[in-house]
Amino acid sequence: MGGAAFGLAGVLLVFATAAGARAQEAAPPTPPTPAEAPETLKLSQDPSLRLTLAVMVNGRGPFEFLVDTGSNRTVISHELAAVLKLPPSEKVRIREAAGMADASTVVIDRLSIGNRTVRHIEAPALTAENIGAAGMLGVDALRDLHVVMDFKAMNMSSSPSHAEAVDPHTIVVHGKNRLGELILSHSTVRGVPILVVVDSGSELTIGNSALLKLLTKRSLSRDPPTTTAIVDVTGRRLTIEQDQIAEADVGGLVIHNMPLAFADLPIFKYLGLSDTPALFLGMDVLGQCERVSVDMRRREATFTLRPALGVTAPG
Repeated sequence: MGGAAFGLAGVLLVFATAAGARAQEAAPPTPPTPAEAPETLKLSQDPSLRLTLAVMVNGRGPFEFLVDTGSNRTVISHELAAVLKLPPSEKVRIREAAGMADASTVVIDRLSIGNRTVRHIEAPALTAENIGAAGMLGVDALRDLHVVMDFKAMNMSSSPSHAEAVDPHTIVVHGKNRLGELILSHSTVRGVPILVVVDSGSELTIGNSALLKLLTKRSLSRDPPTTTAIVDVTGRRLTIEQDQIAEADVGGLVIHNMPLAFADLPIFKYLGLSDTPALFLGMDVLGQCERVSVDMRRREATFTLRPALGVTAPG
């Protein structure tokens, strides 16, 4: 029992809030200026192997931001916001791994990612220690792009949304968007149909209790196996179970000896996934691929295989 504390920066939804009013989805930032041509940017990895990208904030930097496909909004650390003297804006309500919390926001006039600039972002400000970086690049900064994360070359390429030419080693998985999350269907674990969220901001792959019950015929409250502690972006600690699945099939991407954590996260319920077997696909599994692409506009992800590390094509 017990284990190290892991950061869980992914799984973040941000909503506007007003006294006496029902929270509604916060307005997106001004549409970004389109890059004239596809470009490739150098990626780095933090100690938990999550991907970071150098960005400019209001012309200053570069600063390392996590690439987080599990967050519908871009986030900045309190510390960096203070250094840059970013003006405050409205409070928002965030829903993340452990539940719900209110957060202050600051206004980023322009966020530059290579040649791409996103204007007027009202970014939630959270503690750098809990984020694990100077900030997080959410879906709002990456929408309408075809983003390819290359784990072998350690770079990220971006271009306008388009169908990707694939080779025999690449699997294309289609899904749907729900509250800014790309949810993939046609996936199974041990033959059990599941829904999958691609979450590059989480270092762990986490399944819900509905998946656990189907796989093990037991609930989270009985006979717990090995557990560990994780820390969400607001600093709250959670205890999760850890297991290993012999084989999982994500739309044809067959993953062998898949590490899997289980937790009854409130975010599953908010996405309407509490009663449906589902998991957030984190960097412990995504990093086993050679390349992963995400295209929110086309509602698809691709996985280029690296068989030597336990990921294979079907059959």
